[in-house]
Amino acid sequence: MSINNTVLIIGATSGIGEGLARAIHAQGKNVIAVGRRQDRLRALASELPGLGTSCFDFSDITSLPAAFKDITSKYPDLDTVIVSAAVQGFFDYKDPNSSSPSSIIKEVTTNITAPTVLSQVVVPFFLASNKPCSIIFITSGFSFVPVPFFPVYSATKAALQSFSIALRAQLADTNIQVTTLCPSYVATELDKEFKDKLLALLGGPDKAPPATSLDDFIKDAMIGLDEKKGGKPVNEVAVGAFPQQLQTSWRNAFGPALEMFHVKG
Repeated sequence: MSINNTVLIIGATSGIGEGLARAIHAQGKNVIAVGRRQDRLRALASELPGLGTSCFDFSDITSLPAAFKDITSKYPDLDTVIVSAAVQGFFDYKDPNSSSPSSIIKEVTTNITAPTVLSQVVVPFFLASNKPCSIIFITSGFSFVPVPFFPVYSATKAALQSFSIALRAQLADTNIQVTTLCPSYVATELDKEFKDKLLALLGGPDKAPPATSLDDFIKDAMIGLDEKKGGKPVNEVAVGAFPQQLQTSWRNAFGPALEMFHVKG
């Protein structure tokens, strides 16, 4: 299983991160929820007895090493990190008012810079533990197919997918498993600020791809994360027919090139 016993979830106060926190907590495992909204962390902790919490902004990358050190001092048995925090902007580069330098930087920092910086401190800690550990990144179908209405988001998720493969290859002969979880379109708060615009762009609610309920996604994601291949946790979990098709197509297209460069990811 990709999820071990003491699990840190970055971005646990809403959406997929919160759903995973609830599901993993229900399995009796130790969960530490991270978010930037203290009120939501308190509310979640009041519902889930024994839940650990840590409040900080994942996009504040200079504070990540200290924040992680503080968490591991309280939870030295930490063996799994799940990165679910993400920002998604509906940017149209023909319309300068649809974005700003700060909003673009925020999205890039949260979605790809912060995960890579966090990994720089997580990996040594996990290696020193000398026990099975996991890093799980939440990616996207847009990791494989960029879309014009999410240009920056698509780019960051493609970068996260690429980073995950490279990191997995680096850690192939260690105690650390690197897994990607690729969701379908899930009904969360991620697109709440521009959902109407998105639906209109896709031809209206009747023509837009239907959103998977969060509960259904989490159920299938937990099953996928529990799977093994050759006695080991799977490297990639795609939930839903479309993400599975994209992931398989990508592997079929680029797998031979990865083998040529002896990439074990």
